[in-house]
Amino acid sequence: MDHKANKKALYDAADQFIAMANAISQQDTSGLAGTAIRYAAARYSAFEASRMTSDLAMDKVKMQELFTKDFYKMMDEHLDAYIDHLATLQNDKG
Repeated sequence: MDHKANKKALYDAADQFIAMANAISQQDTSGLAGTAIRYAAARYSAFEASRMTSDLAMDKVKMQELFTKDFYKMMDEHLDAYIDHLATLQNDKG
């Protein structure tokens, strides 16, 4: 699969998780959906990490750093996008 196809597959899969979280949020506004999706991501990431090494105990910190760095980068990108979006909304009102 080429880079563009990989990106599209990533976004399509992420959109499915987001749609599920949005559906849960319609029924429960306590923040459960966000916590559940982060829990699921951590749980699945632990499984994924276990498949990436022959000694998870030895490589635990390395795996934590790898996944945390990846999440931080994604979160930073999306926070910046929301900051820009909210600024646009404010500018449109004012």
